[in-house]
Amino acid sequence: MEESKLRVAVRLDLNARQARLVVRGRVTEQNSKVLYVLARRANAALPGLAVVLDLRKASATEEALAGLLRSSETGALPVLAGRTAPQSLAPRQLSILAPAA
Repeated sequence: MEESKLRVAVRLDLNARQARLVVRGRVTEQNSKVLYVLARRANAALPGLAVVLDLRKASATEEALAGLLRSSETGALPVLAGRTAPQSLAPRQLSILAPAA
């Protein structure tokens, strides 16, 4: 069984206006919420920053990957606990580098 604990390294490139979140571990529907929080925080710190979610060193459930890809395409981020209004990024501001398998 793969590890469900995520390890995330955040790499900022201010010249390219990009934050790359390099993820290791197994992304599930439950723990993917952390990735949405990190994407929001990166965008709040530097509005308009492109956020790249690099899952190439991780694995992901079909449901988690589908949700992340949907957010990438639409810019819509799920409403998380403690929030009353949906939040969003610009469409395609969040991009996904999918797991190899």
